[in-house]
Amino acid sequence: MRRLSLLTAGMLMMSGCAATSAASRAMTPEEEVLLRTDREFNAATQARKVEGWVSFFAENGSMMRPKAPITGHEAIRAAMTPALTNPDFSLTWEPKRAEVTPGGRLGYTTGRYLSVHKDASGKRVEGRGTYMNFWQKQPDGSWKVVVDIGDPDEAPPPPPTKPD
Repeated sequence: MRRLSLLTAGMLMMSGCAATSAASRAMTPEEEVLLRTDREFNAATQARKVEGWVSFFAENGSMMRPKAPITGHEAIRAAMTPALTNPDFSLTWEPKRAEVTPGGRLGYTTGRYLSVHKDASGKRVEGRGTYMNFWQKQPDGSWKVVVDIGDPDEAPPPPPTKPD
């Protein structure tokens, strides 16, 4: 867990420090590969649902969620199966930016996502937000997600309070 926190903090610092310089320079070839890989992640999720989603995570990859991170392929598969097998649910995203560390082993992508589902009455409900995926280059040269973070545009409602 400490490793995950340090990685997340480091990548966030990298993104903050590089924000102005990244906007004023052309993407490197490796950053273009990472952006394309994130688009392929989206396409694989649309085509193969849960298995497409899981296939882009590193073995020890984590999805950051409000109560606790969900780590590892089996835990991620179990967490995402109810949503991604529901015909009334969809999750799509479009990466807008990629950056790779100078050493070329770590990178991140960020962009916008849209989730759609039906509520209990059958009404369409959309959720939009910003996401950031942290990636690690694997020994075979592929990129895998090590941390997935989503931030909804609207804060979730507060939990109900107990009457006094």
